[in-house]
Amino acid sequence: MSVRERMEALEEEMDARFGRKFEIRTLREWLAEDGYVPPENPSDVSAEVRTLIDHLASLGIVVEFADHLSDRDLYAWLNQHLGGHMALKPEDFLFLSPIDDDQQIYLAYYATDKERAEWKAKFPDEELPARKEPQYRRDI
Repeated sequence: MSVRERMEALEEEMDARFGRKFEIRTLREWLAEDGYVPPENPSDVSAEVRTLIDHLASLGIVVEFADHLSDRDLYAWLNQHLGGHMALKPEDFLFLSPIDDDQQIYLAYYATDKERAEWKAKFPDEELPARKEPQYRRDI
């Protein structure tokens, strides 16, 4: 079965399960439909990462836990993930995070004192990473 056939089968399954029409596309395709094609090598990465995040937000996609990455690293990470297929629904939000399931980065940069203490109580033999301040503050 081809990728396109698998996507069509998945769309049909979702349509039947949720009782409405779904369309699955790559993030890059959703962005292009919204009128935005991110450049591969922007001259101003900081401006372009903001533009990309804004366009993703207009589609209901929220980028979170990214303040530990430079603009260049975040832009590269986002560009790598624009090929991922997703079904977008107008009333829902999807969350993208460059830390995925990396507990060490989360604990170091983003966890509250309470979350850090709970983690340490649950895993007393594991070393808790030192708290770090994210180098980049973005309101995303």
